[in-house]
Amino acid sequence: MLCKPWHRLKTTFIIFVAACAFMAPLANASSADQVSEPPEKVILVIADGMGFPFLSAYRYFKDGRNYTKANDIQPTVFDTYLVGVASTFPADDTLVTDSAASATALATGVKTYNGAISVDAEGNPIPTIMQHARKQGWLTGAIATTRITHATPAAFFAHVPSRRMEDEIADQMSALDENGNPPFDLLLGSGRRHFVRKDDEGNRLSHLRTLSNRGVRVVDSFEQLKTQQRLPLLGLFYEDSFPYVIDDEKRLEMMSREGIRLLDNANKPYVLMIEASMVDWCGHANDIACAMHEMAELEKLMEYLIEYAAENPNTQIILTADHSTGGLTLGADGEYKFRAGDIHRIGRGLRTMAVDMNEMPAIDWDAYIDKYLPFTLTVDHQEALKKLAHSSSDRRRAEIQQVLVDIVRFHTGAGWTTGGHTGEDVPVIAIGPWSDHFRGFQDQTDIGKQLFEWVR
Repeated sequence: MLCKPWHRLKTTFIIFVAACAFMAPLANASSADQVSEPPEKVILVIADGMGFPFLSAYRYFKDGRNYTKANDIQPTVFDTYLVGVASTFPADDTLVTDSAASATALATGVKTYNGAISVDAEGNPIPTIMQHARKQGWLTGAIATTRITHATPAAFFAHVPSRRMEDEIADQMSALDENGNPPFDLLLGSGRRHFVRKDDEGNRLSHLRTLSNRGVRVVDSFEQLKTQQRLPLLGLFYEDSFPYVIDDEKRLEMMSREGIRLLDNANKPYVLMIEASMVDWCGHANDIACAMHEMAELEKLMEYLIEYAAENPNTQIILTADHSTGGLTLGADGEYKFRAGDIHRIGRGLRTMAVDMNEMPAIDWDAYIDKYLPFTLTVDHQEALKKLAHSSSDRRRAEIQQVLVDIVRFHTGAGWTTGGHTGEDVPVIAIGPWSDHFRGFQDQTDIGKQLFEWVR
C-alpha cells in the first residue's frame, strides 16, 4: 500500500528533474538573448569619496551595536550587489585622482589630469556619454546633492581646463543648440549663484530667464519639483551647497524618484547620472557620523533603484565611487575598537558645530557640545577648547573642528589619515541583467567605455 504513493512521487520527481534539465538551456538562452541587447535605461550612481572603508563602517553603523557575540551583523545593500573594483588613477604623475579627472574618466572613458573637466592634456574637449546619448536620441540627466556646476556633474555636460571655472560651466550648461534646445533634459542640484550673477561690467546675468524663455522648466523647491510633468527641467534648490543630511534630512531618493518619473513620462531611453555628493565632503571634514548619515541616504536611494530595476527589466544600474576620501580607518591609534553604536549619539556635523561655536559666546560651548556630542571630554580636550575660547586666530573655526574630530576619534575609534583623497581602488556595485560586465577588476574608464557601447 505504501509503495504505490512513493512510486508515484518518485516518478513525478524524476519527471520534474528531467523537465528542469530540459528547460534550463532555454532559460539560459532567454537570459542570453536579453543581455545581447543593450539596456534602454542606464543609471550611473557615483558616491563621491566612498572607498571600501565606508562600506565596512556603514555595515557596523547600520547594525547599531558596539558589541556582539555572534556572527550576526547583516550585509547591507552595498554588500549584496558588490561585483568588482575599479582603479582610479589620473593621467598625470600623482596616482591619486580628484573628482574632476575621475568624473571625466567615467563620463568619457578617457583619462585626464587632475582638475580637468572632460578635456585632454592639451585642453581639447572629449565627447561625453551625455553628448553621445543625445545624438542617438536618448534623454540625459544628472542629479546631485551639490552644485551641478561642481566637478562630477560638470564632467558629463561641460568642457573646461579647470573645475574652478564654475561660471563658465554654468554658461555651457545654459547654451542652446542650433535648434534652441539645452544640452540636458534633466538637471537637479544646487548652485543657483552660478546661473544668476553679474557679468564683468556689473550687469545682471540670468541664464535661468533665458532657459525659461526657451521652454525649460526652472524650479527652486522640492515642492515645485513634485508638481512637474515634463522635460526639460532644471532644479536649483540652494544658492550654493546642500546641507549635510545629519543637519537636515534625506533628499536624494526623493529627487531621484521624481527625476526618473519625469524621464519615464517622456517614454524614451535615457542615461542618468546620480551623485551622492556629500560622502566626500564628510570625508574631507574627517567626520564619521556625517559620512554615515550620507551613506544611509545612499542606501535609501539604492533600495528604491532596486525596486525600479525589478519593475523595469530593461534597466541597468551601476554604483561606484570616483575615489576615496579621508583615509578612513576603523580602529585608530592602535586601539582595537570601532564603536559604531556610539556614532549614532552624534547629532550634528562637526564642521557645522565648529561654525556655530566660532560665532557663539564661549560660555555656551559646554552645553552645545553636550547636546550634539554627548561624550565625556578628556582633560586634554577640555584644555584645548579652553585655549580656543580665548583665541583670536583667523583659523579658530578650523582649530575648533579639529578638536571635535579628536573627541570623536577618541571615543569611537574612527581615524583619518588625511583631509584629502586617497588612491586605493573603489567598489563597483551593479544591479540588472548586464551586471557581469563589471565583475572583477577594471579601471573606471572601462565603465565609461561600456556606457558608450550600450548607447547606440
